Amino acid sequence: MRQYNVARISSNTRKAGIVFGGWYSAAFLVILVLSQPAWTHTEHFPEAQETNEQLIALYDAAADLCVRSPSRDVEVAVACQSIAIYGMALNERGMCRGKKDEANAFHKWHECQTDSMRFPEVEVPAGFQ
Repeated sequence: MRQYNVARISSNTRKAGIVFGGWYSAAFLVILVLSQPAWTHTEHFPEAQETNEQLIALYDAAADLCVRSPSRDVEVAVACQSIAIYGMALNERGMCRGKKDEANAFHKWHECQTDSMRFPEVEVPAGFQ
């Protein structure tokens, strides 16, 4: 299974002169999700205590900071990285955000279906693998 190192990819986009944060990051995340090969299920968070609603709220807060901030502060970089982790955790619970032929503005969280978009697996700290 292909794994992406979002931190490395983000570093490369900065070197290319693309601002990390703002709509560039949101567009990059959408492209990354769409370019994923068929999703395979690996559980990284089987003992997590957060509810789906709590994870969605955390995702929304991180996405808001990542997408709307033109800053290159560490806090923004962490928010952008955490979007993928929250998405991956929700995918493990059978929740997906958006469908393949749907505009990004209309993506909503729903129970995963065959045409649902899924987040790529990202590197997580030891103990979550």
